[in-house]
Amino acid sequence: MKFSVLMSVYSKERAEFLASSLESILEQTLIPNEIVLVKDGPLTESLDDLLNDFSRKYPHLFKIVNLPQNVGLGKALSKGLEVTTNDLVARMDSDDICYPNRFLEQVTFMESHEDISVLGSTIQEFDSMPGDLSSFRYLPENHNELIKLIKYRNPLNHPTVFFRKSHVLEVGGYKDMQLFEDYYLWVRLIVAGYKIHNLSQPLLHFRTGNNMIGRRSGTHYVVKEIRFLKILRKMGVISYSEFLLSLATKVPFRLLPKSVIQFFYKKFAR
Repeated sequence: MKFSVLMSVYSKERAEFLASSLESILEQTLIPNEIVLVKDGPLTESLDDLLNDFSRKYPHLFKIVNLPQNVGLGKALSKGLEVTTNDLVARMDSDDICYPNRFLEQVTFMESHEDISVLGSTIQEFDSMPGDLSSFRYLPENHNELIKLIKYRNPLNHPTVFFRKSHVLEVGGYKDMQLFEDYYLWVRLIVAGYKIHNLSQPLLHFRTGNNMIGRRSGTHYVVKEIRFLKILRKMGVISYSEFLLSLATKVPFRLLPKSVIQFFYKKFAR
């Protein structure tokens, strides 16, 4: 079965990380027939050179979408999705590394489960190189469990997902919802009656990086999270009491010192 890979890259990414990510796609046991990569605004010379090299080597695979300015992940993925030619689309971040069997496992599952619209998996986190951390991020597998979870947290590891483009477009695709682009999409799919699922086995090496906690804490994150919680309340996904509970538990936690958040994340979040 043919499928596409959808990626986005912007100027602050590192070329060596992107190279490792792309190489892990090309070394899959099942290769996509197209890789759509969105350049979210002008890139550094090293990133441009890298993409030019890959495009020259694999002209039949790569489709590069050039955006004149940085528009953010949601809009960038929306533009890229317009270019994909297959209904099955795999997401991939520009600094993560696929397990060699990732696409084969996910395509096989999607072919035999036509009722599933989005499929994720467990991820194994790493810092400098795959395997240097023995930490995995597990999520419930079946749809009914994920419906319960979505009230409180993102039910899918976004860089691992495989989805049906037609279903995603029917609910409006990716929206400009900074830091919550994927979460918002899963909510709309579930509200529309579509099903999601997670595979228990890890299929992606997820790069944590030194600033992962910084991106998920502080007042900038709190403001966006409160906005998103209000949307969940308006959509009827959470009740008023659940909205207040989320505010009471999440907001103070986001404002803790990063070292404290790091401790709790390592101890309890996996």
